[in-house]
Parts: sequence; structure tokens; C-alpha cells
Amino acid sequence: MAFQQLVFWFNLMIIINCKAFNATTTTLPPVTTTTMPNTTITMPVTPPPTTTTSSTTTNTTLTTILTTTTKSTTTPTTNTTFTTTPTTNTTSATTPTTNATTTTSTTTPTTNTTFTTIPTTNKTSATTPTTNTINATSTTATITTETFNITMDVEFKEEYNQETNDFHRNVNNTITAEVTNQQIEAKLIHFWSGSTIAQYQVSAPSSSKPDFEALNLNISNNLAKLYPVIFEASDSLKFSSYYGFYEQMVTVTCGPPPVNLSFGTVSAAEWRRNTVLIYEDEEHKISIKDGISNLTVSRFISADDGIYECRLMRTNDKAFFHQKSATYFSLKTKPTIVVSPIRRYVQCSGGSVALICSVNAGYEVEFQGFSAAGTGTSITYNYPTPQGCEQGEKTVICQLKNRPLFANAITLQLSSQNAVCKDDTFGQGNVGFIAAVPCSQPNNVGKITAVCKESGKFEDVEDNCILLAVQNLLDESQILDTTTLPAFLEQLSNVTVNFTEEVITSPPNIKAIVQILTIVANKTSSFNISISRDSMENVLITAGVLTINGTKQTWNTLNTNDTKSISNNTDAESVSSSFLDSLETITSHLVNTTFDITTDFIQLNRTTFTDTFNAEFNSSVTIEIPESNGDNKTITMIVFNSLDNVLPARDEANSSLNSINGRVVLVQSSGQINNISFTFDILNDTLGNPECVFWNFSLFDGLGGWDGKGCELVLNINETETVTCNCNHLTSFSILMSPNSPKKLYLDIITYIGVGISMGSLVICLIIEGLIWRKIRNNETSYLRHVAIVNIAVSLLIANIWFIIGAAISDAEVKNPPACTAATFFIHFFYLALFFWMLASAMLLLYRTTSVFGGGLSKASMLAIGFFLGYGAPVIIATVTIAATAPDNGYIRENTICWLNWDKSKALLAFVIPALSIVVMNLIILVVVLYKIIRRRVGTTAAQAEERHVLVVIANSLAVLTPVFGITWGLGAGILADPTNEGIHIAFAFFNSLQGFFILVFGTLLDGKVRLAIASWSQPSRSRTGSTSAGNPTSSGLRFLRNWRQGRDGYNMTSRASSDLHSTSNT
Repeated sequence: MAFQQLVFWFNLMIIINCKAFNATTTTLPPVTTTTMPNTTITMPVTPPPTTTTSSTTTNTTLTTILTTTTKSTTTPTTNTTFTTTPTTNTTSATTPTTNATTTTSTTTPTTNTTFTTIPTTNKTSATTPTTNTINATSTTATITTETFNITMDVEFKEEYNQETNDFHRNVNNTITAEVTNQQIEAKLIHFWSGSTIAQYQVSAPSSSKPDFEALNLNISNNLAKLYPVIFEASDSLKFSSYYGFYEQMVTVTCGPPPVNLSFGTVSAAEWRRNTVLIYEDEEHKISIKDGISNLTVSRFISADDGIYECRLMRTNDKAFFHQKSATYFSLKTKPTIVVSPIRRYVQCSGGSVALICSVNAGYEVEFQGFSAAGTGTSITYNYPTPQGCEQGEKTVICQLKNRPLFANAITLQLSSQNAVCKDDTFGQGNVGFIAAVPCSQPNNVGKITAVCKESGKFEDVEDNCILLAVQNLLDESQILDTTTLPAFLEQLSNVTVNFTEEVITSPPNIKAIVQILTIVANKTSSFNISISRDSMENVLITAGVLTINGTKQTWNTLNTNDTKSISNNTDAESVSSSFLDSLETITSHLVNTTFDITTDFIQLNRTTFTDTFNAEFNSSVTIEIPESNGDNKTITMIVFNSLDNVLPARDEANSSLNSINGRVVLVQSSGQINNISFTFDILNDTLGNPECVFWNFSLFDGLGGWDGKGCELVLNINETETVTCNCNHLTSFSILMSPNSPKKLYLDIITYIGVGISMGSLVICLIIEGLIWRKIRNNETSYLRHVAIVNIAVSLLIANIWFIIGAAISDAEVKNPPACTAATFFIHFFYLALFFWMLASAMLLLYRTTSVFGGGLSKASMLAIGFFLGYGAPVIIATVTIAATAPDNGYIRENTICWLNWDKSKALLAFVIPALSIVVMNLIILVVVLYKIIRRRVGTTAAQAEERHVLVVIANSLAVLTPVFGITWGLGAGILADPTNEGIHIAFAFFNSLQGFFILVFGTLLDGKVRLAIASWSQPSRSRTGSTSAGNPTSSGLRFLRNWRQGRDGYNMTSRASSDLHSTSNT
């Protein structure tokens, strides 16, 4: 009986062990969960002298821990040996996990009974068998544990891991409530981020092992009644093509969910790209049918690139099915077709013209209707031009192979006439023909045009080349919508920053980007799109690049071109005004939250206030709202560091004398504000006369300009260099300050009266010179002196006439830049001639002083030198100046007096430097001449005395006129240095307007012999009238002048000498 009992227990042990040893548990991972990848089966172990070898089976979705409690009893028996051979199927060699095994043994002395266990292992890696000899009979029980993850679309918080937290309790209760079998244990382990992921474990003995897949699905479904549970798809989204083709349709398919999820009818679908929600609009349509959702992009652009994902919502709870794209789905590079030439003049001469067409890699092109050219990435076709060919325009189309929507055209102007213009770049052409060639720089598209002129050259070259990246964005901006706008604005900022140098130096690039921003603003308004903080930051980054200092010259070109365009086409728009307008429009559609944005060149602050408001931006602008109606308002403020580079300083009077001398501030509010105060830090403390202004888009037929309506100057503190303004409306504000003193009536009176006196004096001077001209020919030095005086007077007189003409042009309501340019040229030329003739006079004085009787140059030679110096040098300087500055619109001052430009090109230096240099040279010559005259003995002959007299007169004249002219234009330079000093302005107006009077007095009347000649010329008239000396006031006056100068001239005139003046007197 004992032996039978022993055999029974031993067989029972073998059965249990074999079952345990060969038991494997496989659980398929449900779609709803993610499981921990470790499953361990551990053989039971008994205390020594029992030795056991453990084997491990791994399953990627299940963790199983076998825990065995064995009670062994050994009884005496006859020596018996049993052999057990367990077999374990293992796919790979693994390190077994050791689990604690509790063994309780009771041993009673008996005959040795030996049980030998020989494990046999079938596996792909080597296992060393171990023979275990035991003296006990063992019984084994198995526990299986699985770990599951459930993801919920809930923002993660660390507090969820606290057991007292409501969310923790709800999830834990849902998990434990599903387990009804007391032998099964379910336990919530941990929460972590990734939305919110709940990890839990389920443990069960082998005998009561549940359907883990069904259990996890039930827990997930129950939890979905409380929270949005995410069921992840096992595959990825399906696209209708491998890539997106520009403006072609792309369809993305999501679903259906697996049947075991019991989704039934899908209630809704949500699509995202790069985690950004996709809204239905004209370009994006979402459909749902039979548990499948399709996203259709009707015209795919680069802003549609990204990782796509969808969510299918279950009807009866908060669960949804989630599916993503496997890779980043992107747009294939857009085909760019380049043709050469674009527009060409071709003679029908029996030859041919080569037509070239190319496209970027990945595409092929062909000439429409000319199959002989073949297809390829770059092809050439020799277009025949036989004699007598049909004249007129011929268009040749180069198109993308199999996609004719992408094409470019070549226009040929066929003619039998001989060409007037010939150029290596633009080819041939008749007068008026506009040739066009492709852009030469890489990564640029567009064309360069030129016009054939009568000179036989192609002129008026216009570069319309823009960056390919900018052109692509300009094309895509036409089909923007709510979905693509954020990604598009990010692309725009990246392109602008990455190509900063190319953008800021190119008017076409800046103009194209402004067009893009204008389109964005219009789309924002028409679709009522809310601009997020990130999108607005991208807008400000783009705008900031367009306002940096390096763009000033480019904006000057654009603004000048706009001024020309508006005069020819009233519908033309200002690029700079459109730029500011687009920013105002985009700002008005910001999301209704408060935030700050700070870029390198622009700062934005959006905040709320109720009663009062005060804010300071970088210590440059302070904004204050002293009171409001008490309602809660949102205010948005943008401060531009360098918008003065963009906007011209023209005001409502169309004057550009002013400069923008403070930051430009854009202010918008959600409510009405009737009183706002700005305190601006002055940028340039040499400017004065501040004006508080705002940008009025309607001025000058839409060009825009600064307007002071509704704003007033409150305080101008020179010590702190600040200006405070009050305004009763909101828009874009700044301050204008003048580089000159304010326009005063007394300055105009001094100028015009002085110019009138000057011109009258010059006319009198020329009349006197004409009367005495015959009497000055005998003495060569005197003759040359009077030639110089006459040319000085003529030059100043003509310069004054052109000054009056220029003033009339400047004051006209309709500006005439060409007429102003002509007036400026002649004013410049004749003022220079005035100074160079003074230099000629000084050089004559120096030459005669150093070699009075030494022979040398003839009269004709000295006249030639004088005229070349007097008019040749001025015409060279004036011509070079206009040639160097006019092409860049830097020759004349914009919208102000007709005179040389200073602020933009410093063209005024072309007058100031020569004039002041001549003043210095004349003063040096005077010092040398006076030294020579003082040291030279007085001549004994009449000729020597006469020569000395002439030299003294020249020296006296130069000694007075040189300082006068030097002081005058020195004051002009002083105005540039200190434009707000009214004293300098008054002194300059006085001396400048009376230059003609000074020439009459010190150049002509200062010479006593001239006065005597005038007196002698008047004597015949006295004798004819028979008037007495006592009764003739004119005769008395002339005698007075003659007597007044006799002693000072160093000689006495006798009656005989007076009567001989017509034949012998030299002046």
C-alpha cells in the first residue's frame, strides 16, 4: 500500500511537472494596448540535494511569472529509479529569470530512493543538460502576469500618480471593476506623459487564466465612457500617390477600424498635419463613409507637406481610432521652365535663331509643334528665318512633357528691316523694340528687359529677376487658406532670413514679398482667419528683414518708382504703403489672447486693460492711455526700430524737408480710444521743429503720407531729447522733424528782396562795362580783369534767373522732376562758373605780379586759359555730378527746392568743395601778391604806374569779394552742420542774395578810373543840354565821386588828361 501510494504521488508529480515544463501561454496584443515584452517560465526548485535546470521561453507580448509552492514527503522504500525527460521548445537562447520559490520539505529516514530527471532541450542555441537527483515528490502551480498600456487624450499631470487623485481613482476603479474572479488580480502601476498613458498589470493562475485580449478591450471600452481613449492603428495612412505634385489633387485614406473595436458607424473624423488641425475649406475636403474617412487636397502646395494623422470618433463614447502616415509626405519640386531668348528681334535673312528650353531635374520639356527638337531636361531648336519670311510676332511654346499646364513662351519679332541696335546680350532691334532675356543669376527667375534707342544702344534696362523660392511662395499664396496659412508663413520667414542679402538689395524681391504679405492680409480678412502667436512672429521676422538699414537704398528706388507710376496711372499703389497696410490688417486678426513677441527689429505687445494703460518699449517709446470708459479692452502695440528706412518722410504738403525722427508705432484696440499719449525718444538731436503725425494711406492718390490731423504736440524737452504727442485716434504714429529751421516769412522777404537788388546791380554792372569797354583795350592786364568781371556778373545773373525758375517749379502743385533737374544743373553750373572766374582773376593777378615785364603768355593764350578754367571746369563737374547721381534719383532734393541733394547722395559736395577750395586758393594768392606789391618799388614810367594801378585794383577786388563769397558759402555749410540755427539762416540769406550788389560795388565801382570814365562819358551830354555845373545834380554827383577817389588812387587828373580819356585812359 505504501509503495502504491508512493507511485501515485510520483506519477502525479511527473504529470504536474511535465505540464508546467511544457506550458506556454500566448496572448495576441490587442489593438488597444501596448504590452511589456517579457514572459518567463521558471521550473520549480526543491532544496538540496535536489538540483534543477531551468529553461526559458520568450513571448513578445506577455510576461508570465511562475511561482511554485512544493510540499515533499519521502518514505522508505526499496531502491527504485525513475527517469523523467522534460522537453522545452525554445526559439533562442535566453537568460532565465530567477523567481523566488518557496519549498517546504519533510523528510523521514527511509531506504534510499533516487529520482533522476534528465532534461532534453530542442532549441536553436546550445543548452547544457543537468541531471537532477531528488529525494522528494514535488507539486507545482503557475501564475501568469500581463502588463498593458492605455493611452488617453488627456493632458498629463504628475499628480495623477497620487492614489488620492480623482483621475487616479477613476482609472483604477475601472480596471479593478472588470476583474470579478477572486483568483485574478488587476493593479494600476503608473501614469506617464504622451497625452496620458496608464500602465496596469493583470495576474492570474494558469488554471484560471482569462482571455487577456478581451479583458483589456473591456477595460479600455469602460474607460472610454469617462475619458477619450486612443485606439492606435496597426498600419499607416494610405496616400493616392507617392508624393504631391504642384497644384494637383492628393487623397489620404484613414481606417476602417478593426471589427473587434466595435466602432460601428464613425460619427466624426478629425485630420491633422504636423499636429495642426486641418479645417475644411476650398482646398481641403473631409468625407466619411463605411468607417473610412478621406481627406482630399484639391491643389497640393508645399504648405501641405508634413506628417498626417486622423482620428475616427466612436459614436457611443469618447473613444477614437488613431492612424498616422508612415513618413513625411511632401511636394515634389515644382517644375521651373527657362527659355532663352524670351523676346528677340529676328531678321529674315535666310538663317536661323537658336531657341533653348530647360527644366530642373526630374522633368522633361518639349517644344510644342516642333517634335524635331526632341525631349529632355535641356533642348535646343534652330528656328528657321528664311528670306521673305512672314513678318510679325511669332510665339514658340516650350512645355512640360505630358503636363502642358506648365509652359513658357518665346516671342520672336520677325522683320526684313535692318536693325538699329545690336547688343551681345539683347541681340538686335529697331527703335522702340523691347528685348527680354532670362536672368543670369542662379536660383533666380524672371526676365531682364531693355529698350532699343535712337542712339543705337539698348537702354532703360529693367531687372525683374526674383529668387525662385520667393516666386514659388508668391505663386502658392494665391491658394492659401486657413489650413495652409501657418505653415506658409513659417516658410516665408525662413526664405526671407536665409536669403537676406539677396532680398534687401533687390527691389523686385522686396516688392514680391510685400505682394505676398498683402495677399496674406486679404486672405485673413476674407476667410476671417485668426492669426496665432507663432504665425504673427513669422510675419514680424519677415517684416523685420525688410526694414533693416541695408534696405534703405532699395526702398528709395521703390518709392521713387511709385511716384513716377502714380503720375502715369492713378490706380498704381505704393509698395511701402502696401507693406504697412498689410501689417495693420494682419495685426487686426490676432487671436484673442495676450502675449509678447520680440524680434531683432520689431517688438509686439498684446495685453488687456480696463481704466488706464502705460507701457514703455526699450526706453524709446512710451504709450499712455490716461482714461477709458471702463470696459475691458485689448490693445496691440507694435514698435518698429527702423521703419523710417521704408516710409518716405513726405507730409500732407508733399515736402521731404522733414525726417522721421522717432520710432514708428502701430497701435490697435478692441474698443474706442479717444485720447492716447506718445512720448518718443529723438533719434537725431540736430533736428528740430517736431510734428506729431500718423500715416494717412489716402494721401497723394493712394501713395500715402504723414498727416497731422487729430494729433498735437504737447511737450518738446530738449534736455531729455523727447517729444510728447496726444492723438484722438489709433493707427501708425511717429514724429517728423526738419533738418532746416522752420520756414519764416522774413527769410523769404530777405531772399527775394536781396535777389532783386542783386540782379539789378548785375545789370548795372554789365551796362557800365559796356560803356567803358572801348577804353580798356590798350592795357592787357586791365582788359583781362574786365573780361573776368563781366563773366562773373553774367554767371551770377544767369544763376539767379535759374534760381527763380527753380523756386517756381518747387512751389508748383504738380511737381516736374525733369524741369527741376534742369534748373538744378544750370544753377550748379553757373555758380561754379562764378567761382572759377574768380580763380582765373586771382591767377591773372599772380601771373602779372610775378612777371610784369617778363613777356610770357599772349593775350589770346590767357583768354583761352581763362575761358577753359571759367566754363570748362564747371561743365565737367556739373556733368559728372548729374551723371553719377541722377540714375539713382540722388541728384535733386525730393519734393523741395530745386537744388543739389544732400541727405541721399551728398551731391551738394560737388559745389561746396570746389567753391570753398577756390576761396582758400584766392586767399593764399592774395597774401603772395600783397607781399610782392609791397616789396616792389613804385615804377617811374607811366606804363609801370598804370600796370601797378590795375594790379592794386584787382587785389582790392579779390580781397573783398573772396571773403564775401567765402563767408556766404561757409554759412551754407554751417546750415548743414546746424540746421536749426536761425541766425545762420538769416546771415546766409543776406549775403547770398546780395552777391550781385557786392560785385557792382567792389568789382566795378571800387576802381576810380571806372568812375572817371563814367564821368567823362557823361560830359558831352552836359554840354549838349547847356546846363551849368551848379544846376545839374547829376554832374555834381559825378564830380563828387571823382573828387572822393582822386587822393586814394595815387594820381591827379588834369583837365587835359580828362579830355584825353577816350584815347589814352586805361582802366
